[in-house]
Amino acid sequence: MRNIKLLDCSFRDGGYYNNWNFTYSQLNEYVKKISNSKIDVIEIGFRFFEKNNLFGPFAYCKEVLLSKIKYLNKTKIAVMVNSDDFFKFDKKPEYLFNNNFIHSSKSKISIIRFATRIEDIPKICNLLILAKKKGYKVFVNLMQINRVSNRDLAKCLKILRKTYSVDVFYFADTFGGLTPKNVESICKIIKKNWSLEFGVHAHDNCGFALENSIRAISLGANWVDSTVQGMGRGAGNVSTESIVCELSRRGNTKFKPDFIYSLSQSYFQQLKKKYQWGKSIYYHLAAVNNIHPTYIQELLVDNRYNHDQIITILNQLKKTNSSSFNPNFLKNVISQKIDFNNTWNVKDYFLNKKIILLGQGSSLIDYKNKILNFIKFNNCIVISLNINRFFNKKNIDYYLASNEARILIDVEEYKKINKPLIMPTNLIKKLINIKNIKKIKNFGLIIDNATIKSFESYCILPNTLAIGYAMALLNSSGAKDIYLAGFDGYTNNAELQLQMNSYLIALKKNFKKINLCSLTPTLYFLENKKY
Repeated sequence: MRNIKLLDCSFRDGGYYNNWNFTYSQLNEYVKKISNSKIDVIEIGFRFFEKNNLFGPFAYCKEVLLSKIKYLNKTKIAVMVNSDDFFKFDKKPEYLFNNNFIHSSKSKISIIRFATRIEDIPKICNLLILAKKKGYKVFVNLMQINRVSNRDLAKCLKILRKTYSVDVFYFADTFGGLTPKNVESICKIIKKNWSLEFGVHAHDNCGFALENSIRAISLGANWVDSTVQGMGRGAGNVSTESIVCELSRRGNTKFKPDFIYSLSQSYFQQLKKKYQWGKSIYYHLAAVNNIHPTYIQELLVDNRYNHDQIITILNQLKKTNSSSFNPNFLKNVISQKIDFNNTWNVKDYFLNKKIILLGQGSSLIDYKNKILNFIKFNNCIVISLNINRFFNKKNIDYYLASNEARILIDVEEYKKINKPLIMPTNLIKKLINIKNIKKIKNFGLIIDNATIKSFESYCILPNTLAIGYAMALLNSSGAKDIYLAGFDGYTNNAELQLQMNSYLIALKKNFKKINLCSLTPTLYFLENKKY
């Protein structure tokens, strides 16, 4: 059997689940067993340029970190760089490359792999040449291959050939929707237009990752990517243990499977139990509809969404261009500038009023009568954040919605209500037909990760959560006392609980004129109002 080369990218692709936070002990166990298994290359992580405090060291793969790697033997180290990172800043791409990569003779890195979309191929040619001049082997990983026509693929390969710098060309099934027949077609185009080595990076959304990898090998691919336990973004990749086992079954004696099997049952098994990547109907639907898998990943870790709600969101996403993921969830396809001619000026609208904000917690059932008495006795205005399951519509004065995912879920209910609906139409008019909804009051919303401010007709917030949008609105409209009801907190998701607590603290800090407390029991850091 000809020499097939394996690249294990467990730390790089798997880092999408744990934010690239692997320990040094995990690193050295991983490297030792991968190296002993005779796998050719370890892609140890990314080389991101922009700092994110949530990301661990393998998002950056600094030389200080790489110097700690032991037990390499003949296995080479690679890092991946996102091509579009070179074009996000004021600095020239060549400056950014030189500033982030030393000469290969002084680095543990042997290979730089450029992840790129088809439209960026012409822009990165100088960077490929520069990487080669610095002594690195250069791999190009063409993402979203299912969106690339045969003509464009041939043109791309021609451009790369002329750089005389690319050692290996990869095609990546980013959405995991390729079939073996698709792989055959792609490999034929590559073989016709590329004389050097090429490889495949398969995702398992539809369950074809292993079959597609083997099919690519049979059609001339020299390189195959894999990850331990299939750990990777979305549904994950072909597992290293599966591809090694299958190659061994077909007569390849190069790799030593026992080391991989042992590694598979180590901390990777615990990580899979924690993050639960793998095939599912959601990833399958995302693949066939060209929806970026990270949207699914984000929805699945948020326990606010049940099965039917996720399906509703997917049905809306497939109507938009969702092939690229934006960490702010949908904002790349719906963000619009505010039309101030059509916004609602809320100055003094709720001046000195007492407001009750209804959440979605089940405490609304237990305390329903007490809440109703409180409303009547204090002449409160009741605003429901999103459609409420527990509170009668006749007791609600306004509805408020700002989160895109929740709006997609509730859109049919909005058409039925006959009460004013407060929402930022600048963010949602591409998602739904607002003409079908009565009595919309448009209070604008701009997203900025580091800002909490409210103005007479709009606000600036770090996210689209309804509680922040409501407090910004009430701060601008002069409300004095705000009572939360049904904000129970997250009993089974410590991370979301911590995030919401932090957000409430930030909101109170920025909107100091508002008195905020809870009418129902809550896990949040809120004062409880005594009836």
